[in-house]
Amino acid sequence: MSKRWRVLFLTSPVGPLGSGEGGGVETNLMNLTPILARRGHRVAIAAPAGSVQPSPEVLVYQIEGRPPIYATTAQRDQPVICQPDGVLERMWELAMRVQDQYDAIIGINYDWLAYYVTPFFKTPVGHIISICSTIDAVDAMIRERFYEFPHRFAVNTCAQALTFPFLDPCRMMSLYGGVDLTRYTFNPQPQNRLSWVARISPEKGLEDAFAVADKLGLPLDVCGKMQHPEYWEACRARYPNVDVTYHGFLPQSELHKVVRNTRAMLMTPHWVEAFGNTCIEALAGGTPVIAYNEGGPAELIQDGVSGYLVPPRDVDALAEAVQRVDQLNRQNARRRAEQFSLERFADRYEYFIERVICAHPDDPLDWELQASHPHY
Repeated sequence: MSKRWRVLFLTSPVGPLGSGEGGGVETNLMNLTPILARRGHRVAIAAPAGSVQPSPEVLVYQIEGRPPIYATTAQRDQPVICQPDGVLERMWELAMRVQDQYDAIIGINYDWLAYYVTPFFKTPVGHIISICSTIDAVDAMIRERFYEFPHRFAVNTCAQALTFPFLDPCRMMSLYGGVDLTRYTFNPQPQNRLSWVARISPEKGLEDAFAVADKLGLPLDVCGKMQHPEYWEACRARYPNVDVTYHGFLPQSELHKVVRNTRAMLMTPHWVEAFGNTCIEALAGGTPVIAYNEGGPAELIQDGVSGYLVPPRDVDALAEAVQRVDQLNRQNARRRAEQFSLERFADRYEYFIERVICAHPDDPLDWELQASHPHY
């Protein structure tokens, strides 16, 4: 791409960049924006106050305000609530005020307000839908705006797009994620342990990992942001015999040391995971991933090659797959991660940004990386 763009990203309003509250949205922006800046784009992020700066070249607007509710744990009939002192509202106010300084504004979110304000901007606004279908009111606004501006929407995976009945996954651009392979080293001889990495929140299904560790008598390493302490304590009380170590929310380098030293990483979400950055991070260290066969992980893991896919909520199948994990060549896990490099990730984002700015709504999505889904 020869053109250099000025791009403002709006991140998840649930927590500052670097806090872990925003999950994959945080990870993607922290990885992506420095690369775009090195490629000559002018990049900025509007984020909740207290956010870290991904690199010196990336401007971060620090926005004070109250966070919204977590969409991940909301009921489908959750009403739309706007807060006068809300950080979400203030982030989009900032975007409106500075829009003339940018060629595109890209929201990575699942918030009713973000989609509602789209037509009121002079600068083109694009949206990367960050999670699966969760709240009816948000879905209704996405549907309305998607029919107006189909070229301005993208998702993480086809599996995520399928949760929205009005989206055609074959016509949606899937951006996936990326991993800096230079920061991950292959480990051919792990310890006889299991790992689990995610926010400590009910939709992530941590209790299933406890159940597998209990069934097999294996130690369990748990890493991730502690969002619901009461849920954590309930898991521990339910499985008191599990030898579990909670490592907290670790920096990438420390997290890698934990996961690469385990026989397998378990992914046990009780909802449709939009992507799963922790999956490709585990694979990058040579750790096979055993996951439920739904959502983003089902598009990332090669069943029987780089890990195993088992029926959702089937703890016995998870345990049986762990017992077979040593049959896998850990080099295959690393090879799979190599297909998700940060450079390819940035290529996809550049294409999407250009499409938001330049494409006509009726233009076909004739991108070579999309055509070769899901292996690109």
